[in-house]
Amino acid sequence: MDISALQKGMTQPMFQERADKIVMMENTDKGKEKDNQVIGKIHNNGKDSDIGHNLDVIADNQMDKEDDLHKQLQQEIKWAQEKQKLLNLKEVKLLQMREISEQGKQVVVTPEQLRNLNHRLDKLAAQVSAIDSDSRRTRDGEKLE
Repeated sequence: MDISALQKGMTQPMFQERADKIVMMENTDKGKEKDNQVIGKIHNNGKDSDIGHNLDVIADNQMDKEDDLHKQLQQEIKWAQEKQKLLNLKEVKLLQMREISEQGKQVVVTPEQLRNLNHRLDKLAAQVSAIDSDSRRTRDGEKLE
């Protein structure tokens, strides 16, 4: 029997098989390379050359808005504090009026003392009215009705 014929037949498929593997490996390498090129193009197209500048502008705008909001809130707090002071003053005046009226009820008063108490009540009433008028103003200076 001739072994050389068998050997020849067996080596041919092995060479062919190896060649197929090499071709297949080359094809996958080319496919990977092509994929990397496509990914690179997508990545490069998505880049914004001014992205740092754009982010700075956005951050500056955001900070300006926050500063404006902070100033507005500070003004509203100041306005509310002033309004609270007026209301506290009004309360004090009303308490003084109550004390005067209680004095007039409890003690036997002479007509002169009564005129004096009424005069004090009238002064306090005018002050309360002025405070009330001021406390009814809005932040814009408009008067609430």
